[in-house]
Amino acid sequence: MTNQDRPIFRPLTVRGVTLRNRIVMSPMTRMASPDGVPSAPVDAYYRRRAEHGVGLIVTEGIGVDHPTALGCGSLDEANMPELHGDAAMGRWREIVAGVHAAGGVIFPQLWHQGPIRTDLTGPHPDRMSSRPSGIWGPAGGLATVAPSYIEKMLVPTAPMTDEDIVDVIAGFARSAANARAVGFDGIAIHGAHGYLPDAFFWHETNRRGDRWGGAALRDRAQFGVELVKAIRAEVGD
Repeated sequence: MTNQDRPIFRPLTVRGVTLRNRIVMSPMTRMASPDGVPSAPVDAYYRRRAEHGVGLIVTEGIGVDHPTALGCGSLDEANMPELHGDAAMGRWREIVAGVHAAGGVIFPQLWHQGPIRTDLTGPHPDRMSSRPSGIWGPAGGLATVAPSYIEKMLVPTAPMTDEDIVDVIAGFARSAANARAVGFDGIAIHGAHGYLPDAFFWHETNRRGDRWGGAALRDRAQFGVELVKAIRAEVGD
């Protein structure tokens, strides 16, 4: 068997998308999108990956259309991309076209920092961060972040209201519709690392007693369920 005969190099079709091979590039933050607009190096970065045969490119995390989606976090992040507004949409349209011209397939990773965002930072510094139960997480565990960051984040804040939750879900849905509008081939939802929706899944960060929480994981997964439903309603099959 030659390398090209191995399964990883064979095409794969999932619904309406065909990958030329099964090599998928994971999201990697570029920090090169001033004011949420991808710069020229971002365009070149993704096109190079397509030109060299990556089957599917999943972009860096892109802030969804919600005021508290982005801000400084544990890594003092800056220059994070967005997928709303004429300037950002126009640049993503160019980036997607470049990847397609090189024979590639590209998905955006839709991202909301949730509890990990430092309050009063980012494009909307007047807004507190979105925390399911007003808590960042438990103290005393292993962490890869600075103690000073943890100390600051452990201060409880107000939990998200039902209206807040509905607004975040709507922001994801709008961004999914925007992804389709600029030509992306599908979407990925960032569902890990304490962001949203991940913070709703864990008992340590979701202590809610309403329809968005509960003792069982099935109950705490309701945010994720409604998120997928809202996205499906916007983009269809």
